[in-house]
Amino acid sequence: MIMWHSFHALYHVYSHALKHPVQTLLLFVSSLLLSGGVKAEQDSAYDDYQIKAVYIYRFASFVRWPQAPDHQIQYCAYGADNISQTLHQLILNDLTANKRLVFHYIDNLSQAAQCELVYISPSQFPIRHDIPKLSGVLTISSYPDFIDYGGMIELRTDKRRIRPIIALDIIKQANMAISSQLLRISIIKNSLTISQQRDLDLPTKEQPLIPRGRYAPLDQ
Repeated sequence: MIMWHSFHALYHVYSHALKHPVQTLLLFVSSLLLSGGVKAEQDSAYDDYQIKAVYIYRFASFVRWPQAPDHQIQYCAYGADNISQTLHQLILNDLTANKRLVFHYIDNLSQAAQCELVYISPSQFPIRHDIPKLSGVLTISSYPDFIDYGGMIELRTDKRRIRPIIALDIIKQANMAISSQLLRISIIKNSLTISQQRDLDLPTKEQPLIPRGRYAPLDQ
């Protein structure tokens, strides 16, 4: 397993080789979900918000969606901050995505039905509306106790290490499954355990879907 000191060494090698800082950031922490998390150390080359943006960017690879495997993944941000701006740059600079990844800012949470991943900025709290629970829509924030508001994944900095806090019950109800690789480095905040989750399969036809319904379209 690649440990933190290995990532630190890789950074010094590639930071001089790559001209684009966003690409360097992505390269540096592209395997962070497999490494047991990344410390947000004071002397790190990257800030806390940059590492959190990469987490959100990489979540799409660790989620099993009810949508078709080759569906276009819409990243949405409700509220502009350093995390959402960095996430936007990561998607714009990913030349391997072949336009499969798309980024939008949304004006309200009624537009979440058009998204696969919705990042909710802490600037939007206290939130005026319920966080949507829709089939195939993953909600993420770094706001403290985001799970208690009905969110699915909170990115928390704990002892200088960024840890995802995952509400498995809500994610399962929204017809999504989380890879065991992500579960191993996460904190589970509800009744399901990792052994019970077992990298859950997609829901069967007998399991009720949470309909997305009709919502306002995203701004182009």
